[in-house]
Amino acid sequence: MAAYPTPTNDAVLLARCHDLIQGCEALEVEIGLKQNTAAAMRAAWDAARAAQTEVGRVKTERGQRRKELRERDREGEVVIGRCRLRLTALFGTGFNVQWGTAGFPDHSTMVPEVFAKRLRLLSSLARYFELKPEHQSTDMGATAAICQATFDALSDARSAVNFNKSALRTAVLAKNKALKKLRQKMRGLIRELGILLPDTDARWLRFGLKLPSRQPMPQPVERVTLEATGQGKVFVQWPPAPHATRYRVQWRRMGAAEFLNAVTVPAPETLLPHLLPGESIEVRVIAANKAGEAAPSPAATVMVR
Repeated sequence: MAAYPTPTNDAVLLARCHDLIQGCEALEVEIGLKQNTAAAMRAAWDAARAAQTEVGRVKTERGQRRKELRERDREGEVVIGRCRLRLTALFGTGFNVQWGTAGFPDHSTMVPEVFAKRLRLLSSLARYFELKPEHQSTDMGATAAICQATFDALSDARSAVNFNKSALRTAVLAKNKALKKLRQKMRGLIRELGILLPDTDARWLRFGLKLPSRQPMPQPVERVTLEATGQGKVFVQWPPAPHATRYRVQWRRMGAAEFLNAVTVPAPETLLPHLLPGESIEVRVIAANKAGEAAPSPAATVMVR
């Protein structure tokens, strides 16, 4: 399994699984696949693709719903502005109790800057003009019917955006669940192939997979960091090398001709004990795996304490 890491990129995962499905369709009877068949793999693959498509559809709809909300909001600002002009002729330009009765917030006669306050103001103006029909002006577009219709349209647009948010969360969760199941099916198929096929069997290639026996050579360790920690000990650390499964740590005294093997470890760090305080040493690391060893890293130097 280490030779076949599960792709984290969704598009790569779908492409990889498509290759696996084609391999299953061609060879499942011949090699005896029982659990992770072509039909089972394709069902999981189709479900993941459908879930991913649904996320894209809902995201596209989100843009449309947001655009509609912006348009309805601009229409609402226009209606509020017309009502403001109408009421200015009745109440004057400065804020007073009458402006508050009509619903204008924050002791201001201006169109509110906050969306929620604009929405509430449209509703308040509709109620105000219903109670004071003599204050309406059809010519100016300041009537209870216009305010109510604008409020309803804006409220519906906001609800549509909120519904889309919920739908997107649901779609993303469904997509993640479907992709998780597909990854599980992919790992299960590779495990089953590992039981049915020898590592050198060329039929691995029919599934879009490399032969397990052809593990790539490790890359060299780029650099080594040394820290003299006292009492004749040196802490050695290095960045992980691609494809490496173990590291051979070597050292030598300054001026010595040959490096000596100190330890082989699986993790990119180790502690070299029992060194002589006061002497300078060089340390290098060789990355390795079953395919072989990489070139040694550049040597690092430190004074032992």
